[in-house]
Amino acid sequence: MPNTTLNLDHFNFLELLQLLAAGGKTGVLSVTRDAETFECALEGGRVRELKMGARRGNLALAALLADPRGQFHFDEGRRAAAPTLDASMDEVALEALAALPEQPLPFDGPGKLAAERLDQMSWTVAERRILERIEAQQPLAEVARDPEARRLISRLDRLGLLKPRKSRTARLTVTLAQGVRGVVVVDSAIVRRWAGDLGRPPTQLAVRDEAGQTYTFELRVAPDLGHQLQVATELLMRTGLRAGTSVLVKPL
Repeated sequence: MPNTTLNLDHFNFLELLQLLAAGGKTGVLSVTRDAETFECALEGGRVRELKMGARRGNLALAALLADPRGQFHFDEGRRAAAPTLDASMDEVALEALAALPEQPLPFDGPGKLAAERLDQMSWTVAERRILERIEAQQPLAEVARDPEARRLISRLDRLGLLKPRKSRTARLTVTLAQGVRGVVVVDSAIVRRWAGDLGRPPTQLAVRDEAGQTYTFELRVAPDLGHQLQVATELLMRTGLRAGTSVLVKPL
């Protein structure tokens, strides 16, 4: 990127900033559009100056994020003449995003936070409570009922600090269930892991057989089953699943 001028239309500007910061770069990223030039000065990956026309600090970054366009280049090795900041890119970007409209909720289920990056940032007491609710795997739709939480979620999502927590798919072997009707039975240890992923105990399973056919069953739990998927007799007869075959199962 040094000494090369590129069009910002083909880049995600936040990701570009994060890439430079994560690489520990020292230099100035300049974006020229119309009659204004935005500059972000970095030293060792930390933000030392932000300016755009008469705007300084987070106001300058917010102005560019609100309308991310122009020609940009990175002058590696160049330093701010009079640095006014000493902050991480995540911190300044999070504050700048607060000035922009919030985005739609990215997903409804439990989320997973980028803990290592979050630990390097400063948070208010209210923000910490919101992060704790997300970390406790409360569904995002529930957390976002609080307007303040919804705004924070929008910023976390744009910075890549929040991703959906995906439940694990397991490969199990079909066996015949004894003493149950209309359900499938899975090992309790597997179900506990699924509950941790989902933020709640699963009540149903999606089962995909070798032919690609998918079935949905009510779920029951039992200890010490290992990698068995125990299937009630009438379900085996109805679906064509065969004992001894391998299937993919996913909690619902």
